Formats: sequence, structure tokens, C-alpha cells
Amino acid sequence: MCQSLRKWFILVFSVLLVFVFAAAAAENSEVQDWVSQAQEALGQEDYESSLRYFTLAADAGDPFAQYMTAGHYFYGLGTEQDDKKAFRYNLLAADQGYVGAQFNVGWMYFTGAGVEEDIPKAVEYFQLAADGGEIKPLVYLGNIYYFGLDVEPDYAKAREYYRKAADAGDPDGQQMLGDLYFYGAGVEQSYEKALEYNLLAAEQGQTQALFNLGWLYDNGLGVEQDYEKSMEYYRKAADQGNDQALVNIGWFYDMGLGVEASPETAAEYYRKAADLGNADGQLNLGLMYELGTGVEQSYEKAAEFYQLAADRGNPYAQAYLGELYDFGCGVEQDYEKALACFRLSADQGNDVGLWCMGKAYQFGIGVDVDYEKAAEYYQLAADLGNADGQECLGYLYLEGLGVEQSREKAVELYKLAAEGGSEEAQQQLILLGE
Repeated sequence: MCQSLRKWFILVFSVLLVFVFAAAAAENSEVQDWVSQAQEALGQEDYESSLRYFTLAADAGDPFAQYMTAGHYFYGLGTEQDDKKAFRYNLLAADQGYVGAQFNVGWMYFTGAGVEEDIPKAVEYFQLAADGGEIKPLVYLGNIYYFGLDVEPDYAKAREYYRKAADAGDPDGQQMLGDLYFYGAGVEQSYEKALEYNLLAAEQGQTQALFNLGWLYDNGLGVEQDYEKSMEYYRKAADQGNDQALVNIGWFYDMGLGVEASPETAAEYYRKAADLGNADGQLNLGLMYELGTGVEQSYEKAAEFYQLAADRGNPYAQAYLGELYDFGCGVEQDYEKALACFRLSADQGNDVGLWCMGKAYQFGIGVDVDYEKAAEYYQLAADLGNADGQECLGYLYLEGLGVEQSREKAVELYKLAAEGGSEEAQQQLILLGE
């Protein structure tokens, strides 16, 4: 639900075609004239002239002009884009108390745009902007303490900042406060509260909140499970570019959840997500190519999409790609590459990767046969509920390979695997008269 860091960090300079200029300009009439001419030029989209006049006023010390000059350099209006000059002019305005510039300086320290990244400095300027009445820096401050960015994570402080932003009607603050309630971070865990705050944010079109609502309805958390309602929110999030929503819509069509099952439609959505670089979309599309579901069967295409997802660190894709190398399906058979893929997956604690490592040691795939090692990996996979790992470990106990022989233990593991859907385990139980 909470993605690795929310897509918060968008600098807003509030460059408008029409400006209301009052106390921002200095009393100096010449400076006022420069600012007025800059505003007029900006309204006519004559950015070279607006930059020229804003720069004259900025260099004369006017904070509003400094702020606007920074905006020109940041966006490359009438000049080449230049983060360093944008930072310099923002800093001049910020140090004169111009609140919008204080936020911008905080953002630039936060992201390292035009200046070396410095989170403590970002906190300093975000706090100044927040004290001056800006709402958005409250969300950034909340993020810094929530995610522990160069500070110790402090959920209580994060909650304080998010709540202030949420109470002021900021949709990002509302959505993040919903996250705190979803995970019980600094607050008493409550899916109902998570729903409440995400609804507030979603009413303002906040993309992540729309996705989160889809997830809550999808899983029946804080609300009665409703796949149709979930799909409605996922579609809204997808329409705003949320790639994970595309994956989930594809899954609904894949499984027939709230819609008529359609592997072809599922593949279309997985492809859209994959094209946006979503590893889950790449993985699922790879699976469809491997199985020939919704698309024409192709091991080559499966390997292609598994590789894309594996390169993004997806542990399932790493394991499945390893299996293709193991059997030479869609790629040239290569046991060393298979083992490398299995290990990448297993090192992330993935149950399939752990099972594959067990197979590698049992059958000597890229390594020497080592039944004890095989048993260790199968045990790790079995502990995670992997039915294949349970079935394979059962076989080792039945035969006494790498472990002390135990028919009782083998039967126990076969039963667990059979409950998990392993047909091999079911057959073994029949053969054992169980």
C-alpha cells in the first residue's frame, strides 16, 4: 500500500500568467517598475523579457523578484534550465522570509537539485515555510520522520505533521495519515480510519488514495469486500498513471474478480503496466507467455519479460528465469546462470527461490550435489508455506537424504504439501497408504 517512497517531490513555483503584486515589491519605484514590466511580459509569455526585468529587481534585493527569477531558471523559461541559479535566487528570497522560496529551498536541499543534498537543511527550511503558513512542507516533514530519512524514524512526529496537513485539507497529508492508520504506525491500527482519510484524499483526486481505496475494497479491510467498487477505484488510479493499479486490474480480469474472466484483457493491462516499467506487470506477462494464457505461447517472450522484472529485483521473476535457464526454454541452457538466478531470488527470502536452490543442491544444477544443503533450503521454503518445498523435503526424509530418515516426518510434510495443492504429494500419500 505504501510504496517505496511516495511521488511527492514536485517543486511548485506557482508561475501564473496573472499576478497580484502588493507588498512583495520594495518601496523603490524603479524596482516596482521592473517587477510590473516583468509581470506584463510574463502574461504575454515573453519569458526572456520577464526574466530580464525580474533579474534586475532580484539583484536589487526584491524577494518576490528573486523567487520569480528562481522559477524562470528552474523551468528554463527564457533561458537554459539551471538548478544552481534557481537555488541561489530561492535562497536569497528565503533568507528574507519569503515563504514560497523557503519551501523551494527545502525541496532543493531534500532532492539535491542545484545543491548538495542535505536533509537537516531541508528540515530547517521546510519548518520555516510551515511556520509561515505553507501546508505542503508539513507533508515533506512528515515523510522525513515517517521514512527515517537521515533521521531516526519518529512516527509520532510524522503523525503530527500529517495531521496538520490533513486538517488543512491537503490530500497528500490525508492519504499519508491514512497510511499511518493502515499500518498502525504511531497510532492505533485502524482500517476504518485508513478508509476515512483515503476517502477524503480521493475526493480531491489524489492518485495513491484512489489506489489505496481499491486495495481496501479488494481485500475487505475496513469495509465489506467489493470487487466492483475496488475495480472502480483501481480504474481511476490507473487513469492517472498508477502502474500498480494497471497490474491489479489485469489480475481481476485474470481471476474473474468482479468482472468476467478474460486472459486477453488481463494480458493487455499487464502489458500496459510492463511498458511503464512495473516489475509485477512484467512478471505476470512473462507467466502468460510461458503458459500461453491470453497470448500466444512463447518461452522467448517469457524469458524477455522475466529478465526485465528480474533486473528490477523481482524475486519471483528471478526464480522463474532461472528455471528457463535450467531447462533451456527460450534461452540457451545454462546451469550456472540458472543457479545465479535462483540465488538472487533466495537471497531475498523468496519461497520459490529457496525451493529452486534446494533443487539445485539436490540435483547438482550448477553446483555439486549436496543433500544437506538441499534439505536446508527446502526447509526454509517449507517454513514459508511453499508446497513444492514441503513435498521435496518430505522426499528427503522418506529416503534419508541429507536428513535422518523418518517416514513419520515425510508423511507430515506430504500432507502439508497436499493441502497446498501439490499433486506429487497427493500421489506419494496414496503410495504410502495414507
